[in-house]
Amino acid sequence: MADLDLRDDGASRRAVERLSEQLSGTVQGDVFGGVYADGAGKRVTVVGTTGLRLTPKADVEAEIAHLADEYGITRVEPYDLGETGVHERCGVGRSGGRTVVVCAWADHGSLATVLLTRRSVPESAELTGLVRRAVLTRG
Repeated sequence: MADLDLRDDGASRRAVERLSEQLSGTVQGDVFGGVYADGAGKRVTVVGTTGLRLTPKADVEAEIAHLADEYGITRVEPYDLGETGVHERCGVGRSGGRTVVVCAWADHGSLATVLLTRRSVPESAELTGLVRRAVLTRG
């Protein structure tokens, strides 16, 4: 997935657990998550849940609003993933003293939060779409 490798160490597992606890709303269905890194050390942390979502646009807006205090998110913008019924929003925040891009997506079957380091917001939004396609499989 876009030259990203899954990290399976204690710090990465703790990051996924912490982000999982921050997921707003009712967790429905299966929870998924992982920390990925590329060869340059840029990290992508993704945590989400699957299950029926009746209002994905409102859900993604609520997820970003829920995380705004934790990460000090500003400059939130919607991004088009090119699929009907899929909503994505990204903004800039801070985590551990570092700048991060916080993106969230929601559709009628999933909701996820993605934290990305050392990437621009447009690059992060595009990569979030790639991550979404890679982690979701239709049964």
